[in-house]
Amino acid sequence: MQMLSGNPAVHTGKRKLSGGFRKNSFLYILILPSVILTFIFAYLPMPGILAAFKDYDLFRGLYASPWVGLKHIKEIFQVPELLNSILNTFQLSVLTILIGFPAPIILALLLNELKNGIFKRTVQTISYLPHFLSWISVVGIIYALFAPYGPVNDVRIMLLGENTERVMFLSKQNLFIPFVLLAGVWKEVGWGTIVYLAALTSIDPQLYEAAVMDGAGKIKQMIYITLPGIKVTAVILLIFNLGTLFKSNFELVYGLQNAYINYDVISTIVYTRGIQQGNISMAAALGFMEGLVAFVLTVVSNTISKKVSDIGIW
Repeated sequence: MQMLSGNPAVHTGKRKLSGGFRKNSFLYILILPSVILTFIFAYLPMPGILAAFKDYDLFRGLYASPWVGLKHIKEIFQVPELLNSILNTFQLSVLTILIGFPAPIILALLLNELKNGIFKRTVQTISYLPHFLSWISVVGIIYALFAPYGPVNDVRIMLLGENTERVMFLSKQNLFIPFVLLAGVWKEVGWGTIVYLAALTSIDPQLYEAAVMDGAGKIKQMIYITLPGIKVTAVILLIFNLGTLFKSNFELVYGLQNAYINYDVISTIVYTRGIQQGNISMAAALGFMEGLVAFVLTVVSNTISKKVSDIGIW
């Protein structure tokens, strides 16, 4: 111990560590609230997953409730309502990725081509603003716009004549998924461009100048310079998105549901069965399976990406 404490290399390492901490102390203070919130809301509730393998009794408590093994997980695949919610979640998530993932890339490419700085910043600001609305506010806007006596119906009557029948758009089952998808894109597309615009700024402008000298137009510049320049960012974000294939937007889906709509996803089933009906074990089993599938999908997509393009999150 004396030899170790007298080792100059050890003291040098300690001085570097303490010096680095003092140098970046303000950054550590800034990140501290995020670390605390993550610990409280992501790590402290983890023991609650045990409810998926027990017949949870509110009066006995989590640890005193009897073990039932995989009973509730098996029930997920035996109850048609639960199985349909899983299929609906998968369907909605796939459509969200197909439509929502390329949308910010396209918008970022368009914004990158704007030369008028004032107009560009104005468009960026307008596209960012919906992100700061709560989802329930978005639901309220949709209800206000598409209500029987809302602006959309009023415009229809102006265009088609006063004898036109007012339509209850939000009561139509076939319009439910389009409403969810379009609302999600409208709210988040502007915010999603931030990462891609930052990636675009890292591309060397001399590459574009050389391409222009070689006679390459805008399309070829995009294909051979712009898209490869943001490929790493896009692949990493795609991996994260693939990990959420069985995760849905509870606030938006639940908010748009009504007496005419029959479309449940995992999160709405967890709420109705777990909170409203008190079936905590079933809700925990659904949540456990959702997290397990998300983990597996993230690992698999990352592994495939590493082999195909040598890009990954670890």
